[in-house]
Amino acid sequence: MSFLFRLPDIGEGLEEAEIVEWLVAPGDVVSRDQALVEVLTDKASSELPSPVAGTVIRLGAAEGDRLTVGEVLIELDDGSEPAEPTDAPDGSTADVVPAPRPTDVVEPGAGVPGRVKAAPSTRKLARDLDVDLNALTGSGPGGRIAAEDVRAASAPAGTAADSADHARPAADLGRMFPGRHPLRGVRGVVARNMARSWSEVPHIHSMDEIDASMLVDFRRRLRGMDRPGASSVTPLTIAAAAAARALRLFPMVNACIEGSPGESIIVHGSVNLGIAVATDSGLVVPVVRDADLLDLFDLAGAIADLASRGRDGTLTAADLAGGTFTITNYGSLGGRWATPLIVPGQAAILGLGAIADRPLVVDGEVVARPTLPIVLGADHRLIDGDLSSAFRRAITEDLLEPLRLLVGG
Repeated sequence: MSFLFRLPDIGEGLEEAEIVEWLVAPGDVVSRDQALVEVLTDKASSELPSPVAGTVIRLGAAEGDRLTVGEVLIELDDGSEPAEPTDAPDGSTADVVPAPRPTDVVEPGAGVPGRVKAAPSTRKLARDLDVDLNALTGSGPGGRIAAEDVRAASAPAGTAADSADHARPAADLGRMFPGRHPLRGVRGVVARNMARSWSEVPHIHSMDEIDASMLVDFRRRLRGMDRPGASSVTPLTIAAAAAARALRLFPMVNACIEGSPGESIIVHGSVNLGIAVATDSGLVVPVVRDADLLDLFDLAGAIADLASRGRDGTLTAADLAGGTFTITNYGSLGGRWATPLIVPGQAAILGLGAIADRPLVVDGEVVARPTLPIVLGADHRLIDGDLSSAFRRAITEDLLEPLRLLVGG
């Protein structure tokens, strides 16, 4: 009997998904819980398992298409007897198609005999670099193939897999051949979000550059401590802790405008920090929830974990939802100044430039000191210049004297 498997709501109320890759074709015999398709929702890739065993009759969409929740994803023949036709309201008969049972998102590769373990982003990287995943031995947990394994396999003999060509994830984004390409995947999600941000939010940006001498020394001392999370402390972590404190002091920055052109103000009760992470597929922004309730070391561990899973492609839709404020560290790529765009549904974004020795006036003399450029982008519908300056000043005061983050001063 024909079984229509419709696109389920796989988390956080997402309304649509993009078909990234079909893992089956019409005529294939599938088992229950076998992965059918890889989909992308709000930047998180997942493989959806079959709710029944049967034979694939047809696919509901092509790769690259977007479906809304409830639309037919795939049609299967589950081998059951057809149900008796029922009378339709107009007196005719209507075929009965059973409603699909709820399904869970499975770990990529789970439930598929012989299918190698690899994240969707790693599979995409393998396709881009023409690497056969079946020929690789994974270095990750349980033999999982990591992006580094793919790059190592693609590197010419005698060269290092982590050469300058792969020094940062953005290098893989520039491998398209000349010609027309569909705007989809993570890049498509980023494009839609940024277009919405640019068109809906009147941005104001304020900038500062602070003496980072004590910040650098503070980070060095903490990383030498023998306690969990200490080795993960970075300037980004310290800035995130300072931002979380400032958001408690200035709750209007931890808010957003709902509706278009703007019907109400929502002041969030939780401080959920989005941390921008560059990946092979594009920029993702996983979220540290209740960041203001974490001490500096727990916050460092949480950020390091999200960044690692972002690069491995193992983030879930839940990891990417619920942010109330975002931090982007373009300084890790060598940048000094930028005017970052606010994530839709938020009121502000903090940008961090690269720490480097620059001329600074100290006690009337020009000296070389490590400095940190800071940019705050704010939604001018909610945040005026005085609030923007006060919020940014609260952050810089903690960065100038980071010991305050440990003693709560």
